[in-house]
Amino acid sequence: MKTRMFIMIVATVFAMINFNGRAQEKFNLSYKMEKGKTYKYTQDNKSETTQEMGGQEMKMSSDGHTVLKYEVEDISKEGNIILIYSYDEVKFHMKGMGRDTIMDMKNMMGKRTRAVISKTGKVLKENTIDTSKNSKSNISLSMFASANMPWLPEKEVGIGDKWPKLSNDTTPSQEGQMVYKRNVEYTLTGKDKIGNHDCLKIEFKGTLDLTGKMKQMGMDLAIEGSGDISGTAWFDPALGMLIEEQNVTAIEMNMAVTGQAQMTVPMSQKISTTQKFVE
Repeated sequence: MKTRMFIMIVATVFAMINFNGRAQEKFNLSYKMEKGKTYKYTQDNKSETTQEMGGQEMKMSSDGHTVLKYEVEDISKEGNIILIYSYDEVKFHMKGMGRDTIMDMKNMMGKRTRAVISKTGKVLKENTIDTSKNSKSNISLSMFASANMPWLPEKEVGIGDKWPKLSNDTTPSQEGQMVYKRNVEYTLTGKDKIGNHDCLKIEFKGTLDLTGKMKQMGMDLAIEGSGDISGTAWFDPALGMLIEEQNVTAIEMNMAVTGQAQMTVPMSQKISTTQKFVE
């Protein structure tokens, strides 16, 4: 009886030590891209859009596939990553309003942008090297930053720890611009195995506010909207790379049209995105 009790006490003590060891484990996360190397990610998007015009409800769906290439030029002494990114592949398909269209996105292929990104994933600076023909808007990493570069914490974190992302990004679009304000909270929720990678699992949720003005077909468009963001990212701390991310954004917005026509168009949109590191 005493022997069995002793064994149970020892087992309990070891279990507590093991639990406390895991609970106190900390991680110092950062992106570890290397100078001279090229990295690629695939990104697949699906969206469902509903809008009302003239008392009629119209629905549209789209899906897109891109391959984004990062060529690392240099790493600064502060650890900032200087890189050039461009699209290796762009496909976009849209269905709605009686049409089923595969859009030609060749004007975006190979167009380069230089960016400076902190080791925690913040876009510090970017400028377009090549402009796209037949388009008055340029691709911008800021627009895709929530998908391609989840923000990592400034200090070491353990399982259950949280950190914020507050960003204000401006993207040129059709003789105007769109402003995206994101307020996102990340939580380190555990460990996971993705392929051959031992990853940390990071879950996030937050809000998105957008405002913008643009011109289209001789009309002025003003857009205001807000929505929710949620998702999960898997980060390999040893490699210092995002391995996979899945996120969903749901937005409610109003588009005010002035010019040849005067109207307000309410719209709702749900966008699902999956991004994967190309080995």
